[in-house]
Amino acid sequence: MLDHLTVAQLEEGRQARSLAELAPEHRLFAGGCAARGAPGTWVNNTVGVGLAGEAPAADLVNWFEEKHIEPRIELCPYADRSVTFALASLGFVIRDWENVLYRPIDPAAPARTISQPPADIHIEIVDPSDAARVREYAAVSMSGFFPDNTSPTEADFDLAERWTRHHSVVSVAAVIDGRYVGAGAASFGDGIVYLSGLTVLPQFRRRGIQQALIAERLNIAASRGIRVATIGSRPGAPTERNVRRMGFQLAYTKAIVVRPGPGLIPNVG
Repeated sequence: MLDHLTVAQLEEGRQARSLAELAPEHRLFAGGCAARGAPGTWVNNTVGVGLAGEAPAADLVNWFEEKHIEPRIELCPYADRSVTFALASLGFVIRDWENVLYRPIDPAAPARTISQPPADIHIEIVDPSDAARVREYAAVSMSGFFPDNTSPTEADFDLAERWTRHHSVVSVAAVIDGRYVGAGAASFGDGIVYLSGLTVLPQFRRRGIQQALIAERLNIAASRGIRVATIGSRPGAPTERNVRRMGFQLAYTKAIVVRPGPGLIPNVG
């Protein structure tokens, strides 16, 4: 079984490469990647920082703030300790936490759901060339990640649709009566797959659909020779409880740190 440091190196490296390819602008930064796009969108982020040593954080702050973007870093606990001290001296504060969970993938033991999914549901891979289905998938996948009384912008849709079409991504949808009611993506890296964007529309929850989306992506990964999967969740969230029941365990916890300031726009979603 992989040790937690190796899981972190694989996952943070995968995320840094994906962010670099997806974002309108990016900078390779202290073993990781800083990326920026339209203010308020989730692509404004920094990952993998400090896994290759010290990081000149002040330079990173200026790069975000010149575009009126609130600097945001997902701080891995295996980052060089100097990074933590540097961020504190610059006024970064913790905004949230994210647990990164993992599980081995055994091609001889296909992933199965704990409870039986509804008979009227089937899971399909989203065709990245079908613009209407990609748009529908993007709407479902974002629906669970925006605060109440907020909606995705066209910039958000553009990012979600480009992510769905990305060469490293396989997106799957739960379908009932021809309609997408659940969504989840699998992002492939070197020897690892990350399960992201897991969402089920509220009226279809508690029916085993989330588990079916997880199992489908694990089995797709197994067919591609991948042997370890990761997934991120807020500590104690329903997603974490569900994936633990399907064999995932905690690898590490990231602190989401930001540097608030007048006129700086934070991420939404």
